[in-house]
Amino acid sequence: MKDGFKVIDADRHILEPSDLYARYLPEKFRSRVRVEGPNQSVRYVDGEAVSDSDRRPGRAVEDFGYIFASSKRWRETFADALASKFDPASNLGDMDREGIDVSVLFPTLGLYIIWRDNLDTELSAAICRAYNTWLAEYCSYDKKRLHGVALIPLQDPARAVTELRYAREKLGLVGIFWRPNKLCDRTLASPDYFPIYEAASDLGVAVCVHEGARTVLPQAGSDRYSEFGRHIACHPLEQMLACLNFCADGVLEKFPRLKVAHLESGCGWVPFWLERMDEHWEHESHGSAKTTKEKPSFYFKRQCWVSCEAGEELAPTFVEHVGADYLTMATDYPHSDAIDKFPDLTVGALSANKKLSAETRRKILWDNPVRLYGLGV
Repeated sequence: MKDGFKVIDADRHILEPSDLYARYLPEKFRSRVRVEGPNQSVRYVDGEAVSDSDRRPGRAVEDFGYIFASSKRWRETFADALASKFDPASNLGDMDREGIDVSVLFPTLGLYIIWRDNLDTELSAAICRAYNTWLAEYCSYDKKRLHGVALIPLQDPARAVTELRYAREKLGLVGIFWRPNKLCDRTLASPDYFPIYEAASDLGVAVCVHEGARTVLPQAGSDRYSEFGRHIACHPLEQMLACLNFCADGVLEKFPRLKVAHLESGCGWVPFWLERMDEHWEHESHGSAKTTKEKPSFYFKRQCWVSCEAGEELAPTFVEHVGADYLTMATDYPHSDAIDKFPDLTVGALSANKKLSAETRRKILWDNPVRLYGLGV
């Protein structure tokens, strides 16, 4: 609890242990997944780097696979959890320091490990099962406070449905981690994904759209910005395109019970994007190609949520123009976005923000993520 509010962190990350896949993959797959070095400097699947950070020249075995972990300041900020290898007890201890009651947990290595077009579908499914099994065990340390989001093998939608059902029904995971980038030449509006959306609707599981900068997949505008611009651009641009797929290309009209979360992209893009999509839907010329019965904002407000970080200046603007019922709060712990705020401001910058009413803060910090993830807390 923080400033009198119960708090759910809608997008918190775990750091997978280096030996996860050596321990949890079936024997026949283990030699195909390499996560080695004292700081995960070697990360390969079938001989290919899992992210473009793994392709950096001149890397030494003691280097950090996660670029943010090479920061001395990061290592000092999260020293206690780092010493405990970010195990559940240390995570809960940091949650207590931040004033967080419940967290929904997303991957770090899992942002990249299965995300390439040519990954063997059987191996992708095995990696997902291994990760989901480990994550469920991690969350079992405190099932009331820790809730996990599943990886599913999207290269093969039929296998993805099988893994989704297993992850929800057998492991109790509450969402699907889903990158917004095209995979196997499919957008999020591809009919190939419809069986997954149907299963997610039946299970009450949220599709959690979450970008990550260092991918080997195509990213919006990646041939048009510098390295400095990459993280600035890819998160909101990819989310805007994902939102268009769901709200304007008919996915949410076809699946009216599907829940969608747009995470780690800020909330400031949403008022502009909804207004622009609606304007085109209503336009005599542009709207002639529309494919939905209702304006895109209708589907967004019926089925979508967005996360903000605690100190976002545009959160009140979002509430004014979109509404208080569609916003959640996320810390991004322990990634680099949390360094400047941990532990006092990862939640405190929002819980104490008097520009938002107490009712609005309660919705953002608790009510909205409860509805999004179906948490019985």
